[in-house]
Amino acid sequence: MNEATDPGQLYAAVSRLLEHGADPQAKDSDGDTALQAVLSLATQDEEPPDEEAAQAHYAVVRALIHCPKQELGEPELRSLCGWLRSRVPENGQKQVLTELERRVGREATARAWTSEMFMQYLEQSAYEEKRPLQASVVQQYLAAGACPSISQNGASALLLMVLNPYSSYEEMVPICRMVLQKSPQVVCQRDGFKLSPLDWASDYENIAAQHNVPPNPAALLALLPAVVELAPEMADASGARCLKVSASGITGEARPETSLRFLEGDRVRCRVEAPGGTTAWEEGTIVALWYRDKCWPRSFPGAPYEIKLDIGQLVYALSDNDVMIRSEAQKAPSAGLPTKVSGGRFCKRQREDGSWELLDTKSGKSRACSPPDSDED
Repeated sequence: MNEATDPGQLYAAVSRLLEHGADPQAKDSDGDTALQAVLSLATQDEEPPDEEAAQAHYAVVRALIHCPKQELGEPELRSLCGWLRSRVPENGQKQVLTELERRVGREATARAWTSEMFMQYLEQSAYEEKRPLQASVVQQYLAAGACPSISQNGASALLLMVLNPYSSYEEMVPICRMVLQKSPQVVCQRDGFKLSPLDWASDYENIAAQHNVPPNPAALLALLPAVVELAPEMADASGARCLKVSASGITGEARPETSLRFLEGDRVRCRVEAPGGTTAWEEGTIVALWYRDKCWPRSFPGAPYEIKLDIGQLVYALSDNDVMIRSEAQKAPSAGLPTKVSGGRFCKRQREDGSWELLDTKSGKSRACSPPDSDED
C-alpha cells in the first residue's frame, strides 16, 4: 500500500518478500488480498492517481503477477484488465498483458482483455461519442470471448447497453438475443441501486432526459420479450413484469395477422411489480388490444394487451406469454404472493404446484427448497 517508495525499490521489496514465503493470498481485515487491495486503491477515485502513486501500483501488481503462488483466476484477470484499461498507459498495458499470457495462457488473457475492450466500446458509444450500438460490432466482441456479465463500478455490459439512448430497436433486438443466448444470467445482475437492466430499460424516459434526447424505448421493447422467450426461468430474478400504461399511450391498432390468446373482456392474471423489488400476480380484465406509446417505433407491433387490474392500475403486457399473462382460471405460479427476488446469484421462487425452489440464476438450474419464511435453511 506504500505509494511513496521508488517504484523500482518497491518492486524489489515486494518480490523479495514473496521469494521468502510471504503469502499473496493472505487477507486483511477487510477480506482483501494484496492484489485486491492495491487494485482497489488504484481505482477508488474517478480520476486516475498521480504519476508517483500510479507507478507504485504498477510495480506492486507486476511483482504479484510474477509470484507463482498468486492466484490468477477469472475474477483476478477481470480486475487486472479493468485496472489496465482505465489506469495504465498503452505501453504498460502491453507489458502486463504479455506477463499475464506467460502465467495463464494467451486464450484466458485475450478473453479477459476482450471483455474490457467490449466495455470500452459500450461506454464510449453512450457517453463520449453519443452513437447507437451496432449488432455486428457486439457480435464480433461476443464471438471473440467478451463476457456480457462483466461489470465496471457495478454496471454490467448489458446495463451499459440499456443505458445507451441512441440505439435503434432494429439493432437492439439481435443484440439482446445474442447476449441472452451467451449469458442469460446477466439479466439478473443488479447494480448499486439494486436495479436490474430491465428496471432501467423500463425507465427509458428518464434515461433519455439525462442525455437531452427524445425518449427511446428500444432497449425495453427488445430486452423484455427476449427474456420471456429465451430465459423464462430468469423472469422472477430479472424483474420481468407488465408495466404501467402511459398517459400518452394509445390502443386499438388492429394486427389481424397476429393471433392472440385473449380478447377484450377476458379475465386474466398478470405478473406486476410489487414492493421491495419483487413481482406478484394480480387479477384483472383485458380492456384493450395492441397498446403502444407514441414514441414506440412503427416496426414494433405493440403490446398485445392493456389490462385493468382489480387493484385499479392500468398495465400492458409486452408479450403474449404465460410468463407475463395467463388466464384467471390458470393458477398463478406464486398463488398471488410475491416472488422472492435476490440481487445475488440465488433466488427463491414458487412453483405452479405451490412448492418452492431455489434458482441458480447463473446456470439456470433449480432444486426444491423450503418457503422463504421457513427456518429450515
